[in-house]
Amino acid sequence: MSKQVVKTDKMTLVDEAINGFFERSTDYAVRIDPSYGQLWETLHRLIKSGGKRLRPKMTLLAYEAFGGTNVESLIPVAAAQELLHFSLLIHDDVIDRDYHRYGTDNVAGSYKKVYSKYLLSNSDVTHFAHGAAILGGDLMLSGAHQMIALSTLSESDKLTAQSFLSHSVFEVAGGELLDTELSFVPYIKGDAIKVAKYKTASYSFVAPLLTGATLAGITKKQTEALNTYAQSVGIAYQLVDDILGVFGDEEKTGKSTSSDITEGKRTFMVEQALDAMSEKEKNTFQSVFGNPDASPAEIADIKSIFESSGARKATFDTAMEYAEKARIAIGDMALNEIYRHEFENFITKITERSH
Repeated sequence: MSKQVVKTDKMTLVDEAINGFFERSTDYAVRIDPSYGQLWETLHRLIKSGGKRLRPKMTLLAYEAFGGTNVESLIPVAAAQELLHFSLLIHDDVIDRDYHRYGTDNVAGSYKKVYSKYLLSNSDVTHFAHGAAILGGDLMLSGAHQMIALSTLSESDKLTAQSFLSHSVFEVAGGELLDTELSFVPYIKGDAIKVAKYKTASYSFVAPLLTGATLAGITKKQTEALNTYAQSVGIAYQLVDDILGVFGDEEKTGKSTSSDITEGKRTFMVEQALDAMSEKEKNTFQSVFGNPDASPAEIADIKSIFESSGARKATFDTAMEYAEKARIAIGDMALNEIYRHEFENFITKITERSH
């Protein structure tokens, strides 16, 4: 077996599987109605616009690391992880009222332009654009299950892969609901970490890694270590993401650095700031945070508070603590040196990323 863990040609196969899925679906959709075909074309354009294919890579990495040999049979399973991710991004953008993704119009943003030709009311345009996006997200979730169902895996392996997929959807829905409610329900310290665990770690790290490893034949002890690794890396990823959501480069991240502030998202960084800011800072914070009409200057004031209160640093330090937990867990996975290095390198990429 080659010592290169995730080859470029494997990821090319993943992209080919995804493109084939969209091409077949678009052809069928057009026969129903051209407008339906337009939705599929919009979805296909967006999924090709960006994304690091992180979840497919993890699925294939874990499969090979724990002894899997029939990598081609895992390609549809890896592709399914990307479709699930895409589904959740689409729905998340609707919830957050964001209209851009990967530096371009997302599904709702695209349909706002389409429907503005026919509707005079901005609220109607937004409403129906959100409807199109929700339908698109639903289609991607269904497609994820279809990818697995049509794979060459045994029936028992298909059931295993779909069970992981379903369980991750169950957990991420809980995390997403909690994340949404944190902008207006009474504040409870610790909720942000709970959100990171269930909204991000569950489907982005635990499911892809455990799916690949389980289909390869991982042992119970290795499963426990891998689960600890996946949850820890996932939480670290979300904490870094919270920092990038405010201080990142919009051209690199493809997302606004003001929406978390104007939407009033109670991230871990916000928790830390609330505990540390002065009374004067609290007054400024309460007048701006969660205000969709906040000015650029007011948003800049909130960013300064995150810095001066030490909240940004505390968030990064906590991310590093979870990264260290993940590094410790690698020791219990009984991996060879090559794959141990790959899992360690993955932690570095997560914590040192700029987008």
